[in-house]
Order: sequence, then C-alpha cells, then structure tokens
Amino acid sequence: MTTAVPTGLQLTVFDETFRNRPHEYFDALRQAEPVHRDTTLGRVVLTRAADVAAVLKDRSLSVDGRKAAPDSIIQRLMTAEDRDAPRSMLALDDPDHARLRRLVTHAFNARAIEGMRPHIAVVADALLDAVADAAEFDLIEDYASPLPIIVIAEMLGVGAADRADFRRWSKGLANVFSPLRTPEHLAGLKANSDELSAYFARAIAERRAAPRDDLISALIAVEDNGDRLSTQEIITMCNLLLLAGNLTTTDLIGNTVLALLQNPEQRAKVMAAPARIVDAIEETLRLDPPVMQSLRIATGPRAVGGVDVGEGTAITPFLMAAGQDPAVHSNPLSFDIDRLDKTHFAFGGGVHFCLGAPLARAEAEIALSRLLARFPDLALAGQPIERNISAAFNGVKALWVKT
Repeated sequence: MTTAVPTGLQLTVFDETFRNRPHEYFDALRQAEPVHRDTTLGRVVLTRAADVAAVLKDRSLSVDGRKAAPDSIIQRLMTAEDRDAPRSMLALDDPDHARLRRLVTHAFNARAIEGMRPHIAVVADALLDAVADAAEFDLIEDYASPLPIIVIAEMLGVGAADRADFRRWSKGLANVFSPLRTPEHLAGLKANSDELSAYFARAIAERRAAPRDDLISALIAVEDNGDRLSTQEIITMCNLLLLAGNLTTTDLIGNTVLALLQNPEQRAKVMAAPARIVDAIEETLRLDPPVMQSLRIATGPRAVGGVDVGEGTAITPFLMAAGQDPAVHSNPLSFDIDRLDKTHFAFGGGVHFCLGAPLARAEAEIALSRLLARFPDLALAGQPIERNISAAFNGVKALWVKT
C-alpha cells in the first residue's frame, strides 16, 4: 500500500504538523516526490536543495505572481487591488528589477549599514534596560519585534513624535501575509497601507525641500546616468524595507534564541566565545529560517527538477526544506554551530538575493550578543510555544523567557 504524500493545505500553516514539525512533510516529499505537483493549490513544490538552488538562480523564471496560471493559489488569492498595486523589487522581473536594485543599492549599501551598527546597539540596550528588573518577559513583544522597527524608523528619519504611529503601521502592514483574507481584514490592510503611504509621501516632499541625513533623502538623491527613483518607487521601497526588514529580523532573533535555549550545549559554546553568535545565526538561517518559501513562475514550457511544467506554473521552492536536505548536511535536523558547511537559502538566491541580508545579520548579531551578555542565565519560562500563522514568515507568536 502506497502512503500518500502530503499535499494541498497540509503544506500550509493551517496544518498543525506543517506549522510545528514541517521537516516531517519535507522528508516525506524529498524521499517520495521531491518535485511534487500540488494540484489542490495549483503549484509545483520543491524540497531538494539542488532543485531549489537551480530555480532561485534561473533568470528565465518570473517572480511576478500576475503571470501565474489562473488555477494557481497565487491567482486565486490575488485581489484587483493586488494586481493594480505598485510592484516592489520582490515582485519585479528584469529589466525593471535590475534598474530599481541598481538605484537602491547606491543608498542602501554596506557603508550605510555599517554606520547603523552603533545605533542598533543603542536601541538594543534601551530595550534591555526596559526589562532589566523583570523576572520574565516576552522576548518577541519586548525585544525582537520593536528593535528592527525602531532601527528602520531611524534609518528613514521618522521623528520621535511619529514613532507610535509608525509601529502601529508596521504591525498592520505585517498582516498582508496573513492567509485569513476576510473582507474586514482586507479593508484594514488598505486603510493601514493608505495611512503609511500618505506619511511617506509627506516625508518625501519634506526631504525634497530640505534634505536630511537619512535613507529617504539618500533615495531621493540617487542618480544613475540621469535615472532617478520616482516618488511612488521610493514609497514602495520604504514599505518593502519596513515589511521585510521588520518581520524577518524579528523571527531571526526569536528563532535563534529559541534554538540556543533548547540546545544548552550549543549555547555554552556561544557563552564561552561570544563572537560565535554569528555561527548560531547562520545555523538558525539554515535550520529554522524566518522565510520558509519563495516563489517563481514558469514563463514557458520547461523542466523543473526533471519534471515538465507548463507556462504559468507556480513553483514553490521551500527554502527551509533545502537547508534541511541530508544530501547537503549530515544530521540536518540537529542545531550545530560547529557545522562546517553553512550552506542555506534563507535569503533566496540569484539576482533576487535579499538586499537587506547584511542589515538583518547585523541587527541579529548585535541584538543577540547584548541580550546574552545582559542576561547570561536566560532560560525559557515554560509557557507553550506557538508558531505564527503566516503565509510567508516563520517564527513564534511569543517567547517568554526568565532572567
């Protein structure tokens, strides 16, 4: 008797096993059907590292969900507003993607991120001061979530008077990845997005009149052979930075702390040599990454992992599954900061490799180093750990720790 492979809603956060033990499904698929036709959700699912790497690097594939076949889950969930909305770099193909990335890179570069490191440390210390006398605190709500929001607010030049609104908008924007798309949910998303876009439009107008030392001013000033970013492109970039830069860093910090506290022998290595927090971060990115999956669309008939697919086929490369592939990593489900091969796909690959990866790594390194230095006896407080229900991000709702 043949055991059915997991498919459809089983491969979404609505399934309890997938949400909490996704490796069970990834292992089953990798062994039985590594290139899996998910006819329920209208997509092809990839779980082998080699297939994921090849798809991420293939420039002939599209990242624009509007090009997906009508029966795909991408098209079925897409609203008219989604189709008409300005596209960020995440959903643009070349040459539009290459143009935007080239321009943005002038402002969002390694020097700018390196210059943020002292500010990140100040933010981390202030948040830790706020919980210094607490016997227990929620690491997500009190530390991992506010830290990247405050850092991004500083980068964009958001004034102190607007920080409360900015955090509210940030949290509201995160709901764009909720799979629970009711009319009320969509209306709330639109209202939040409109408020945030209006704020950025005002900020851009102010910076055009009086430039400051912030990222919005830098994006306005960017010029490449006479080409500049439009106001709408800057607004879209700010939204992307806020959305992607907020949630991924929150989950990276939370997932790394959880892994260290659940693996005391690995945590002891970090405590003995604090610089090894970098190894712990990379191992988390491999084993329990903040982003579980990516998306590509076939622009014509082709083979994917040896399986023929048609034009418009939605392809889901599972980044987490690729990082857990035993063909690449021995004992792939163990958290081991001594692992020599640190190959992972947490930041995607190819021309769409995450532009914010250096910032996410810097924030996580500083936040985690200062957390463990401040609270060397940090431990799990014992509350149940529940995973978020998100279509894109992988993290925990809360992580109560005791000091």
